[in-house]
Amino acid sequence: MNPICSDCMTEYAQARRLLGYRTCLDCGSTRALREIQRKAKCSAPAYNKGAYQYVGSVQTAKGIGR
Repeated sequence: MNPICSDCMTEYAQARRLLGYRTCLDCGSTRALREIQRKAKCSAPAYNKGAYQYVGSVQTAKGIGR
């Protein structure tokens, strides 16, 4: 019996489940694209005229630009 996707309730491959995924390939791709777009908005220059860096927490965001 194949596992059921937690998003769209369709069956997906057992091999994917063994790798630790809980969604089908289509739903997994959709989630990944949303996460990429969210993380793209989380970057800021570390200091004046500096390179952009990923801002992953509130604490990091408070220290940006100092």
